[in-house]
Amino acid sequence: MKTADSLSGRKSEFSQIIEFESDSLILALYDNGEVDGDSVSIFLNGEQIISRKGLKTKAFRKTIYPAPGVHDVFSLVMYAENLGLYPPNTGLLVVYDGEQIYHIRFSADMKKNAGVLFRRKIEIAPDFFPLYFYIGF
Repeated sequence: MKTADSLSGRKSEFSQIIEFESDSLILALYDNGEVDGDSVSIFLNGEQIISRKGLKTKAFRKTIYPAPGVHDVFSLVMYAENLGLYPPNTGLLVVYDGEQIYHIRFSADMKKNAGVLFRRKIEIAPDFFPLYFYIGF
């Protein structure tokens, strides 16, 4: 298994921030376009959670459980294991967050990784703030 050190030789480009609400997220990975032999490893905060997975037209799915307070903010990095027949390595990551669905197209090669940042959406109750907060004192 690779470690976060494997990522250090490549630049990671983060294309999107997703605000999530659920206690679990379903990740679905597809090839983006023609299936050409692309394979990726996926890292959550530098820890490999998917190893050398070939991308196809049928999704590979994995459920993750971001722990409240621990994983309120985290990164997901797609690391190209190869370039397939037609460089660069391209894919589609679909994230299921309860009823919300996010589609993230990614592209990675041997010099750069593709990444997404996740941030837990926190609802603050209106009665949390004192009255003077609302009237501008």
